[in-house]
Amino acid sequence: MRMTTPKRNTQTKLLWSVLVGSMLAIPLTLSAAVQSDGHEGRRGFRGDRGGRGGAILRELDLSEDQREQMRALRQGSSRDTFERLRKRREALNEAVDSGADEATLRQLAYDFGEAEGDAAVERARMQTQMMEIFMPEQREKYQALKAEQKQEMEERRKRMQERMENRRNRKPGSF
Repeated sequence: MRMTTPKRNTQTKLLWSVLVGSMLAIPLTLSAAVQSDGHEGRRGFRGDRGGRGGAILRELDLSEDQREQMRALRQGSSRDTFERLRKRREALNEAVDSGADEATLRQLAYDFGEAEGDAAVERARMQTQMMEIFMPEQREKYQALKAEQKQEMEERRKRMQERMENRRNRKPGSF
């Protein structure tokens, strides 16, 4: 039987909260959106879009002019925002792994949260500009595909929760 200290348990919960929150907020929509990889319209190895925003955009049949506009949008100042977010996430994770004290963890978590908020504002700005690039029918298709993607993500999250619950309910020593 493995014993955990209250401090370690708190750190683990904080780490998981930060990791799950950051995974949900990472801006995938534009990161792969404008890079043509020769797989337009194809889906992931499991037959879904795999949560990649670029695959959704490839399904919109953007014109070359729209692709150029998307590239320009992506090349804007947002890289600094997302790089700062990445660095603060890494700093927090390293502090948790090294067993840093609670005050340090709270400060790093606060800094990460601030960067997360900045990234959310930047994503919203980019989303608005992206919608201006789309034609009306592309906007409708994008919204439908995003809704489908959200539903798929929710289903995956539920399956993951069920698996975790099943693991918790196993008898110790059973496989």
